[in-house]
Amino acid sequence: MKWVRLDLVAWLATATIAFVIVMFAVPGDRRIEFHVFVLAVGAILMSAAIGAVAGAVPHTKESQLKRALDAKPEEPAGVDDLLRMERVVTMATSNAVDLHTRLLPILREIAEARLDRAGRRAGPDTLGRWWELLRADRPAPTDRFGPGIPEAELRTLVADLGKL
Repeated sequence: MKWVRLDLVAWLATATIAFVIVMFAVPGDRRIEFHVFVLAVGAILMSAAIGAVAGAVPHTKESQLKRALDAKPEEPAGVDDLLRMERVVTMATSNAVDLHTRLLPILREIAEARLDRAGRRAGPDTLGRWWELLRADRPAPTDRFGPGIPEAELRTLVADLGKL
């Protein structure tokens, strides 16, 4: 509160000094200068009164509206993983290198986990037509920018992995 009083006195002193300087610097009728001075003093006092009232009002907890506006919506768990997987699939359908380095290790891991759960091992007899694509020793593509896996074929592969 002490600083508020000092600020109030400083502002009133500044307004008074400005009024006196303008009064002596500009000759003639002093009514306009006086009205501006009264208006400035009134604004300073009104500001001080509003500050005092705001400081005297007890602060209650935040309103429900403010809390609702400030609250960040919670993202469901795994959204980042889903977005990452979506990017991997998009890149794998675009070129062969992304298919080989990004998507096939994930699909291979899924196939091995499903087969392990059933007590079987990955091989030509268990993976069928997908063995050449999912085998661990599959060579890297010679054409780095060659086509990836077509989307329809990828859908069939994922459906077949779901049946394992």
